[in-house]
Amino acid sequence: MRVLVVEDDPVHAKAAVRVVGPLGHDIIEAGDGEEAVRLLRSQPVDLVVLDWLLPRMSGFEVLYWIRRNLGDVPAVLFLTNKVLDDDIVLAMEAGADDYLVKPFRVGELTARVNALLRRVTHDLERTDHIRAGDYTLDPLGRTVALRGERIDLTPKEFDLTALFFNNLGKLLSRKVVSISTWGRELDPASRTLDTHVYRVRQKLALAPENGLRLSAVYTHGYRLEEVPSKSPRSAVSDQNVLPCN
Repeated sequence: MRVLVVEDDPVHAKAAVRVVGPLGHDIIEAGDGEEAVRLLRSQPVDLVVLDWLLPRMSGFEVLYWIRRNLGDVPAVLFLTNKVLDDDIVLAMEAGADDYLVKPFRVGELTARVNALLRRVTHDLERTDHIRAGDYTLDPLGRTVALRGERIDLTPKEFDLTALFFNNLGKLLSRKVVSISTWGRELDPASRTLDTHVYRVRQKLALAPENGLRLSAVYTHGYRLEEVPSKSPRSAVSDQNVLPCN
């Protein structure tokens, strides 16, 4: 399998390569975020070992680009000096598969690389389609269908929808949603995020009768979750969902 090591510090890069190389995988290296994206555009990669603090384009921006343009593969392992719990949570919620703090132990990095590559192999054997409720999301074709009928979405609306479908049942903070979809944290006074969430909810007809519910959790964020299907009449009387406005 192919592993991309993205690290601007030659010492740390060499250390990571020394661990991954003997595992029998092909290794390519990038010294900054922009070079990493160029390589990812030009050739398939199964795992990215990624530093956060990179020149030109941060590791978090590279992660955002990967998840928006390539989907769930490659797997992404952050290997970084950032140790705050908030940083780790932010990275994992935005799509990182694992997180390891420098300096790392050789045995631990070896185990985590092997585990992620086993997961990638398993995922590649499964269908790419995501099914939830009465919906089917095709990440490669960038389409969503409700009971087989395709729903027209703008590119940004699809990105937002894919984020929710890939994190079904999870509470996603406004910060994570905005960074994952727009690549930056939006101004708290802006209504851009709320407007896009509202449009996605309306276009997809997200409601219990279709098996999914998109809830706004006040001051926190949003959660897309599966619910038992209901008839349209009974769904009207359901007062437990805080609508996304």
